[in-house]
Amino acid sequence: MSDQSKSVKFATMTILHAGNARRFISDAYKELSEFNFDNAREKIGQAREEALFAHREQSKIIQSESDGESLEFSLLLTHAQDTLMSAVSEMYIAKNLITIVEKIYEDSHHQRQ
Repeated sequence: MSDQSKSVKFATMTILHAGNARRFISDAYKELSEFNFDNAREKIGQAREEALFAHREQSKIIQSESDGESLEFSLLLTHAQDTLMSAVSEMYIAKNLITIVEKIYEDSHHQRQ
């Protein structure tokens, strides 16, 4: 496989799985808006699995370069890195937001009783 083909394959797989992670995060927000905390956490778990897969693809790119293969940087590789970084950041924010909203929700229900 040519270096360019390998680069495109790694980038495409990273984008695909990071994009899947972002979709699961969006689904988690929908669940959170309906106060379905367990479902929201489940979606974040699914997002985490997709992000881990994307990260493994990213690691293959880095490993190839450290093995002496020079992969040409491209807009596609840059987009892959950006998509993965965004997904990881969004996942971190969503996890914390679930915890915060759940605490507020529980506190407001306890005050009513």
